Amino acid sequence: MNGDGGSGSEPIRLDLFRPLKHKIPVKAAPRVLFLQGPAGPFFMRAQDKLNASGFDAWRVCFNAGDRLYTQRDKSLHFSGPSHLWKGWITSVLQENSFDFVVMFGCERELHNTALDQCEELGIRALCLEEGYLRPGYVTMEFGGNNSRSPIAGKLPPPGKVRRANVPKALPCPSSFASMATYAFVYFTVRGLLSTVSERKLFHKNKRALVSEGIYWVKNYYRKFANVGHNYRTIEHLLEHHEKEYFLVPLQVHDDSQLGRPAKSWNNQKLILKSIVSFARNAPPSAHLVFKIHPMERGHSRDAHFIKQLCKLNDVADRVHIIDGGSLGLLTRHSAGMITINSTSGLSAIFHGVPLAVFGKSIYRNPSLAYCIDKGIELDRFWTLGEVPTVVKGRQYIEWLAQETLVGGDFYAAEGIDLAVENLLGKLKQASVETPRNVNSGVVPLREPVRRRGQSTGTEA
Repeated sequence: MNGDGGSGSEPIRLDLFRPLKHKIPVKAAPRVLFLQGPAGPFFMRAQDKLNASGFDAWRVCFNAGDRLYTQRDKSLHFSGPSHLWKGWITSVLQENSFDFVVMFGCERELHNTALDQCEELGIRALCLEEGYLRPGYVTMEFGGNNSRSPIAGKLPPPGKVRRANVPKALPCPSSFASMATYAFVYFTVRGLLSTVSERKLFHKNKRALVSEGIYWVKNYYRKFANVGHNYRTIEHLLEHHEKEYFLVPLQVHDDSQLGRPAKSWNNQKLILKSIVSFARNAPPSAHLVFKIHPMERGHSRDAHFIKQLCKLNDVADRVHIIDGGSLGLLTRHSAGMITINSTSGLSAIFHGVPLAVFGKSIYRNPSLAYCIDKGIELDRFWTLGEVPTVVKGRQYIEWLAQETLVGGDFYAAEGIDLAVENLLGKLKQASVETPRNVNSGVVPLREPVRRRGQSTGTEA
């Protein structure tokens, strides 16, 4: 590759990944590199939009699932091994003068490394996540999300929150069905058509294709089969134990937030510590409610584990398990919430409910939550009663929305359109506000660079 900021026309040539069908041409527009995105067409739609709006957008594919939703004429391919990724992404970014990197899930191992390299090279990384607040929002932050967010652990500066600046949520129905469909297609194609070397890079590499299909069938079955049980349990809690039950929202077992940010905690350790501490230290009138994540209904065996521990600790009549229902409703009437680092904690902050957090999270601050460093510290939480005022909590939520969220959705059709427009807006604004050094090869934004399907004249 050339080291002159992309001014040459030599193609990228790196071993162990599929070769480019096109050379990266001389830079003529702000250049964007997409890494992995949410399952489905969102990144493909965003790439098309950017290329039609004055940017030069490219995509890195890591497996067959990624290739399914990617424009082939502007894609790069990396298939490992993983220890070469740092050098590979650094070379691609430097030698082709990329100005922005866009990724979904900055805690994925490959993305974490890429984010570190972006920081070293002075390249702005736009990190996407499911909305901290849902539905109707998605998260878009430069520099990281969750515990890597630029505002992680911080409180709003005085006078910073202005209600008029809080983005409006997209009023759309649940996108769960669309998300599940896209995920099924993505993981099926990924599992069937990816190469052996690509399989080693899967960010959820313990999910076998056949068993994954069975789990999702179970998920749909339990979603409807458990409606009655969930309704009766929630009704009983609200009528007879308002402000007496503690809520534990469990996370997806292989969520990237349960990696390094979790500080060695996982669902099983949280369940064990919560039940044992509850049995020994909670008031006799208190109840404990475990809410299994909707995406874990078919995968999770936690219900059986919870029941066994309850029998051993003689609290079976005071511990409840549900896998559906309104999180906001349950939180509002609870005595407190316990979580590793789930965004569900923001609901507790919004409703002025005591919150215990074990891992690193965007809201981990003693003014907002009871921050646990050692498991034994949970023993005090059951009778602590300390909580920020509702006004303070809602000011924080408004500031969070103002700084990190945009309207849209990654899966629902109408939500994708809005989220793509908001992504384009952020990159346009960043191109104007923080232009990179001239030596980086950055060029002004102009409309448009080329139409989709127009030849670049650079085929190998």
